Amino acid sequence: MSSNHLELKVLDLLEEFENKIENATNVPLTGKIMADREELLEILREIHILLPEEYQHVKWIKSQKNQILEEAQRSADALLANAQREERRAIDSIREEEERLLDEAELKRKLMIDEHEIVRQAREKADKIVQEATQFSSNMKEDAFEYVHDMMSRATSEVNDVLDTLRKNLRELEDYK
Repeated sequence: MSSNHLELKVLDLLEEFENKIENATNVPLTGKIMADREELLEILREIHILLPEEYQHVKWIKSQKNQILEEAQRSADALLANAQREERRAIDSIREEEERLLDEAELKRKLMIDEHEIVRQAREKADKIVQEATQFSSNMKEDAFEYVHDMMSRATSEVNDVLDTLRKNLRELEDYK
């Protein structure tokens, strides 16, 4: 059977089906009709037989549509679940790293504070040592000055005593002349 003849036969059967429905007896007050069920089903069977293979393929594709959509939905759900798991893992990993870095920063801050305190204490101790050394040096100079002053005063006094004695002896010596 040629393609055109097949199309015409299908169109004739569709027209016959339409005529049977239009000419069927109306059921009063229902908007429905009474038709011979077997006659209409027979026309539909003939149409199905005459439809080209492509239509059967389209029909099969349509029947597979839900299965394909369900499989796609399952795949999408699985991908989404995997992505959510990976996202949670990444977030957890980032949080752990953030906590580790914060702990490390806090430890460094404490060490810097401790080092600062050690430096401050060392400076205080050094300042105290310098102050004590300056005071000690000042005291030593003062004590040395007093000692030298006392020694020179005594030496001057002794030299004066010796000079007095020498002058006295010199006068006595002149008196013997």
